[in-house]
Amino acid sequence: MNPQQVKDHRNKERGKAEEKLDEYLLICRKLKVSCEKLIIEKEDIAKGLEDIIALHGITMLVMGAAADKHYSKKMNTPKSKTALRLMEAADSSCKIWFTCKGHLICTREANTTIPAIPPSPAYTIESSLSTSSISSHMRSMTMHPVESEASSSSGSPRHHLNRSRTEVTRYPSQGAGTTPSQLLQPSDQNVNAQLARTTIGSVDSWDEFGRTSQNYWYDSSRNGEAVSISGSATRQLTYEPDDDHFASRELENPGGDADIYGRLEEALHEAQYSKKEAFEESTKRRHAEINMLSALQKVKEVENLYNHEIRQRKIIEETLARQIQENEEMNRQYNTIYDKLHDAEEQKLVVERRIAEMEAALKEHEEELVESKYLLQVLQADKEKLQQERDSAVNEAEDLCRKNKQRISIPDEELNSGFSSFELEQATRGFDQELKIGEGGFGSVYRGTLRNTTVAIKLLHPHSLQGQSEFDQEIAVLSRVRHPNLVTLIGACREACGLVYEFLPNGSLEDRLACLNNTPPLTWQVRTRIIYEMCSALTFLHSNKPHPIVHGDLKPANILLDTNFVSKLGDFGICRFLIQSSTATTNLYRTTTPKGTFAYMDPEFLTTGELTPRSDVYSLGIIILRLLTGKPPQNIAEVVEDAIDREELHSILDPSAGSWPFVQANQLAHLGLHCAEMSRRRRPDLAGGVWKVVEPLMKAASLTAVQPSFATPSDDATPPSYFVCPIFQEEMNDPHVAADGFTYEAEAIRGWLDSGHDTSPMTNLPLEHRELIPNRALRSAIIEWQQQRQWR
Repeated sequence: MNPQQVKDHRNKERGKAEEKLDEYLLICRKLKVSCEKLIIEKEDIAKGLEDIIALHGITMLVMGAAADKHYSKKMNTPKSKTALRLMEAADSSCKIWFTCKGHLICTREANTTIPAIPPSPAYTIESSLSTSSISSHMRSMTMHPVESEASSSSGSPRHHLNRSRTEVTRYPSQGAGTTPSQLLQPSDQNVNAQLARTTIGSVDSWDEFGRTSQNYWYDSSRNGEAVSISGSATRQLTYEPDDDHFASRELENPGGDADIYGRLEEALHEAQYSKKEAFEESTKRRHAEINMLSALQKVKEVENLYNHEIRQRKIIEETLARQIQENEEMNRQYNTIYDKLHDAEEQKLVVERRIAEMEAALKEHEEELVESKYLLQVLQADKEKLQQERDSAVNEAEDLCRKNKQRISIPDEELNSGFSSFELEQATRGFDQELKIGEGGFGSVYRGTLRNTTVAIKLLHPHSLQGQSEFDQEIAVLSRVRHPNLVTLIGACREACGLVYEFLPNGSLEDRLACLNNTPPLTWQVRTRIIYEMCSALTFLHSNKPHPIVHGDLKPANILLDTNFVSKLGDFGICRFLIQSSTATTNLYRTTTPKGTFAYMDPEFLTTGELTPRSDVYSLGIIILRLLTGKPPQNIAEVVEDAIDREELHSILDPSAGSWPFVQANQLAHLGLHCAEMSRRRRPDLAGGVWKVVEPLMKAASLTAVQPSFATPSDDATPPSYFVCPIFQEEMNDPHVAADGFTYEAEAIRGWLDSGHDTSPMTNLPLEHRELIPNRALRSAIIEWQQQRQWR
């Protein structure tokens, strides 16, 4: 890594450590404990702690037993590798508390103790300084008399410090040879004087910093046993801290044993002075260690800088050697270029001689150029003549082509049924307005009776060239093709420019969608069948031989319905025969004046003038969306697409059509959007993509259409939910179980699978297989329920 990055990383880590240590410093200061912070860097944490304990003579250490997230109430031994290593390898004089998540897990006791101050011959005083007092100042303590004093002689209040009471009691007289060890043992003799224990100092509770639970002065050499002090008289001493000095005074019997108190006071002063010197020495030692560690760190940094400089020097030396080699290479290239320049100068002389020769030749070519210009003018005149002859030939070819198209548009044989103008007038009662059933830009449509047959008579405008062309086109198409879903042309009258069709009593699909004359709305089953029938009729027209036929004006107004609501496509006035050339791979018709209804017209036909079978596919897509939603055709594709994106398709379905099965409605919506794509290359093929979706939907709709339905079924007639097909939302007759575990009507799930789906209609997850298992138990239950309903 970059040395600067290493330095920045170390500074960042040191800042984090100092921030954490500052929190402990703040706690210690609040508790009036003197302390210092020391940051030491080590590669091995356990080895570093072990060295620090030995180097500083640490006698008390608190460390974590494991990470907090590994804490458990049953844990009684350290878990981390560092804690386990220190438990075994740390200096034996150090007492270690292992904690985790604020709980003391276990303690490793020290094997050695701090030496105690030797007692005097006459008195034995035991003192024990807790290891925590090595790093902090001695707490304030006062030796009180038995009766409390409120204030000093000067009247100023005493400091609010923790004080301990010391009572000095004289032991019974003992011999001169009594040893200090004998004084520490319990006495079996009767004691006539009052007994008291001398308690000076404090033992801090580890969990509560700075809080004194009991005040005693222990002797570390004697494991903390209290010591009695004998004297000639009972005296009490008061211990008050003043700049870390002790003061003693006689409270009672001022003429007592002064020598004993003087020696005691000197011992206390010596102990305090020794402690202060030890603390100062320890502080100096810590500062020296910190300076040493800082110096070692600086040495490491200098070594890193030195190594970095050595690496930089090597890089510079390598760069210098490479530059020397490049300079030598440039010198060789310079010599080579100099030689080439000398050769170029010689070649220049040769080129100058050649230029002189070429100038002479140029003069000769200029003379030839003048002659060439004259010849070019002659050739230009010939070209214009040939262009005129070509234009004449193209015009003749276009005339021949137009004549050929007209010849194709004329039927091979005239209609067998021809009617006179008088017959048409008689059939319509002189074209009575009451019998008029339609009117448009092409002309008018009348209902009439002709030769005992109810017919529809369309009269085109005889003086309009458009009306005459539509008349011929209609005869040309309908006299050649026959299909159950195409309007049947019975005959024609050229004299009146009239066409006679079969009469379809239910009018156009546009009128039924608008519920004209309060007619009932079409059910979703009828609408699905109309889509199926229009797909069948268009597929038949597009596959016509030898020339495919494009309707060009597919819309609900040109779809008529018979008595049984069977749809039939009519109005072939602007349809076109497609001629496939020897080089073209797609059948199309090109025009500069597109005709049709704007909302249903192919956008590419409007922009390019090219009419193809997929132009009818676009119109069919708009009709599918209209039948599904009942909305007007303008921007209907955007409305349906937005609803699908928001997963709210049910909100735009036409409610007058009944309860659309959601699966069928979803399939028809996607099919309509696919057919109504702006780019014709993205639209599906009728015989392939559209038919595979429409045919299963038609079969499913036919099944539900023949089943009996009740407008207001009673509660008893309502089938249980598990009798209803999830796709048709109708009572099942032939239930089958699919791979997703759900039960469907056999025709419904087969139609779903045959339309190209490989996912479950209920979960939308991939199906493991396409096999269907008859649910005979459910079928028996349905039959039994139906029989019981009939008996009721």
